[in-house]
Amino acid sequence: MLRILEAKEATMSTTEERDAERRRSAEKALRRETTVRRIKDIVWSAVIASVITIIVVLSLGWLTTQSVVEKAREEGKKELVALRASICLVKFKQRPDAAAKLAEFKALSYGDKDTAIRKFVEQEGLATMLGEDAPVAGAVDKCADAIKGAS
Repeated sequence: MLRILEAKEATMSTTEERDAERRRSAEKALRRETTVRRIKDIVWSAVIASVITIIVVLSLGWLTTQSVVEKAREEGKKELVALRASICLVKFKQRPDAAAKLAEFKALSYGDKDTAIRKFVEQEGLATMLGEDAPVAGAVDKCADAIKGAS
């Protein structure tokens, strides 16, 4: 009878051990599943945030290459016109009749002065650079303003 009791106790302990092992295995699986779910949530959140950020940045034009190139071209045009106006003023000052022309322009009224200087710059080709047929847009006006400022 003692052997039967020992056998029953052995059976019970192995059953309890199996149940405990099953519980541990189930808890591990649950933890693993929870960890995988958290990682998936983090990855999806990062993907969605990245897509939203790209859409916002591109729609506002902050990083588009086209807008950078466009701004650079506009700035380049402004600088080119300013450079040509400076060259035009130097060409004007190097003329032998520059002082006489300045005196002539000073004698004119304010409205006539602008028109006369612009006409002079166009006729003499002061804003036109070597190798060009016509001056760059805005160069005549800038040159006339520079000459008017010198007078």
